[in-house]
Amino acid sequence: MEVGKERIAIIGGGFAGMTAAYELGKRGYQTFLFERMPELGGLAGTFPIEGTRLERGYHHWFTSDTHIVAQMEELGLGDRVMWISSRTGWFYGGKIWNWVTPMDILSFTPLPLVDRFRLGLTALYLQKARNKLDDYEKITAATWLKKYAGRQAWNKAWGPLFRGKFGKEAENIPLVWLWYKTVLRIGSRKGLTKEVLGYPRGSFQVLIDALENAIRKQAGRIYLGTTVKRIVTENGTACGLQFAEDDPSQAAQRELADGNAYASFDRIICTAPSFATLKIVSELPSDYVAKMQAAKYMAAVLLILKMKQSMSPIYWMNVADRSIPFVATIEHTNFIEPKVYNNKRVMYVSNYLDASSPFFQMSREELFNAYLPHLRKINPDFSPDWVEEMWHFKEAAAQPIVPLNYSKQIPDHRTPLRHLYLANTTQIYPEDRGTNYSVRLGQMIARMVEDDMRSENGRNS
Repeated sequence: MEVGKERIAIIGGGFAGMTAAYELGKRGYQTFLFERMPELGGLAGTFPIEGTRLERGYHHWFTSDTHIVAQMEELGLGDRVMWISSRTGWFYGGKIWNWVTPMDILSFTPLPLVDRFRLGLTALYLQKARNKLDDYEKITAATWLKKYAGRQAWNKAWGPLFRGKFGKEAENIPLVWLWYKTVLRIGSRKGLTKEVLGYPRGSFQVLIDALENAIRKQAGRIYLGTTVKRIVTENGTACGLQFAEDDPSQAAQRELADGNAYASFDRIICTAPSFATLKIVSELPSDYVAKMQAAKYMAAVLLILKMKQSMSPIYWMNVADRSIPFVATIEHTNFIEPKVYNNKRVMYVSNYLDASSPFFQMSREELFNAYLPHLRKINPDFSPDWVEEMWHFKEAAAQPIVPLNYSKQIPDHRTPLRHLYLANTTQIYPEDRGTNYSVRLGQMIARMVEDDMRSENGRNS
């Protein structure tokens, strides 16, 4: 088959899906990108605020996030990349503690002095450790931290954060997760006293728009508000898509199926969460399904407040007080200048939880009222009068939770169904999910698809 004639369907319009479409389009393939939401961007999608755009979920880059920065450069957006000093804090015992430098950790008086030293040394050790995947995926972070940082460090520092982020799975999280988080966070520091993080001037929407425009320029086709109902298989091969019954999805069905029962494609890439993928393809063998189900998901709820004044001087504040029903406040305008938002203050209130949690079911107003007394713990002067506008977003598949020894359980990108590829956040390992790794994933899956097609076409020629 001549290159350029192959039709490749990509399910999911986040950064992995957009990047896969863009990379395959560069190689001359015909791409069809399907996104069930009305806009592209996935977890990094944006909404309008004060004449600009803001991510529905907070995002930034570490200095090691080279794939997405290189993509910005390639798309002519290099001048949009900003590297900005940030300030991290820790809320515990009714007080905000700075949490950037070694001296900050040594000043954390809720811990005895010896445990402060141990806490700092464990962070330094993790940052310096290399080639530890085989060791660190065999032990939980809780076990390791209790042993080397001390039980009080776990109880008063790490434990509350793990419980806030991972709920009942807090003590089951592999050490590899904390290892990579430490490497990335400390790796973004300039010396011992300054952390530098990246962000695109104009929000992540500038990159979303550039990718969309590039895909369309390649004659790729993008279908928004379009839901895939079923991945069609024949004789163990994925061969097409059927779409849901809503109007936009049926419009795609009529256009692409040309009167047939389904729209035919030569290859299909699915970037949907594993549980969503299993709802649209039922022919996968049980051993592969078991791998897809090995990683679970935590949901996320974001409440975004546009305020008249600042809550604190901290950009990223981890909340280590589990009487408070959220895990962090991220005051975006302590990172990006308030003048970008007409001098308003913008803050995310972040919560990771199980999708069955009452907080996941609450309306925006219910959530704000539930959080209000706890926001006053952080700043006693905080008042609802400060809030001029608020937004509420939630995502059921926000944070994969991987088990011990996950490297042996990751589902292959090439599924057992020929011509069907899986590319989602459960396969980003040992790193945690993020826009940089989604870009890398999209690039990798595009190369894999091309290699397979060239190999297959070579055999058939």
